[in-house]
Amino acid sequence: MHRLAKTALCGAVAGLAWAAAADRSFALEPGDFGQTLTGATIGAAIAVPPPPGLYAVVDGFAAPSAKGTGQNLGTTVAVPLVAPALYWSTGFHILGGNVLMAVVQPFYWTAAFPSSGTTLAGNAGGSPIGGAIWFETNANTLFTPVMLQWKLAEGLFASVGLTLIVPDGSRYNGTLNPDYFTYEPRWSLAYKSVDWHLTANFKYDINTASAGHTGSYQIVANAPPVSLVPALAAQVASIGDGYRSGQQAYLDVAATRVFGKWEIGPVASFKWQTTADSPGGGFTCAQVLAALGPRLGCGRATNYSVGALVGYDLGLADFQLWATDSVYNRDDFKGWGVYSRVSFRLWGPEAAPAKPMLTKAPPAN
Repeated sequence: MHRLAKTALCGAVAGLAWAAAADRSFALEPGDFGQTLTGATIGAAIAVPPPPGLYAVVDGFAAPSAKGTGQNLGTTVAVPLVAPALYWSTGFHILGGNVLMAVVQPFYWTAAFPSSGTTLAGNAGGSPIGGAIWFETNANTLFTPVMLQWKLAEGLFASVGLTLIVPDGSRYNGTLNPDYFTYEPRWSLAYKSVDWHLTANFKYDINTASAGHTGSYQIVANAPPVSLVPALAAQVASIGDGYRSGQQAYLDVAATRVFGKWEIGPVASFKWQTTADSPGGGFTCAQVLAALGPRLGCGRATNYSVGALVGYDLGLADFQLWATDSVYNRDDFKGWGVYSRVSFRLWGPEAAPAKPMLTKAPPAN
């Protein structure tokens, strides 16, 4: 298959994949990994309509040592992740745009190194790295019921879509996995030629209120640090029950040059929180900050990262590998993150064979 067409059809699914990593939105509700990831759609040609068929994408991520800043100061995490996805290009059109659907089910593991005086709790599978607690997590499922893709001009494409993130993953008091719904509208632009691949993918997370299972408030309520006023410990859990994380914007961009089967170029990702958090239990952010301090206050997660991508056309599949490092970080986790993506076609409708023409035999002379 031509590289341009294959990159479009395989890359689009990967852009829908969720991941947990060094850039996780920890500064939403404290101790909450958030629902989505900056950098996950880097290099994905989401806007380019692929041929009808069913496609598979497997995204991977590794953050060997992500260090907390601001709200997460004093904590380091290590995260490996895998996120398989299925993607269906229906062949139908609405408003002239190609209709796509997708589902992503990620899984991740987290080794957390807490700061002094903090005790983490969870379904720990042991301590693979000295002193760490290893969290094994089924992440929440991402459903994209509709995405529309248009060809605007030769080589220029645009798309819009909506993803629903459902809290069907790991669910227990103190889990890092969010226990709330997230609605995620998304927009993409792409320019594709035989020499250049330019992509810009934007998504905006709108979160509902927490059910009170996720985040640091449950952890602290179960095992409060010595520094916490005892009278407040009993109220900490109520702060997490109904906590509504602020809305988050994400932008991933890439500009790669194509050399035969190879592509290489610079990439960048941007995340910023556009609205303030809203604590539960009738508390305000100012009250939480005054009572519990900045590490359990309402942060505003921000992360800007830059890096590079290299890709290779394997023939039946397409492979991409990229790495980014934080250049600006606030109330989040910073450090190197390494991503990978393998994408390939599972099934496609074959062209119907031409029916033989039936004609009457010529009359005998």
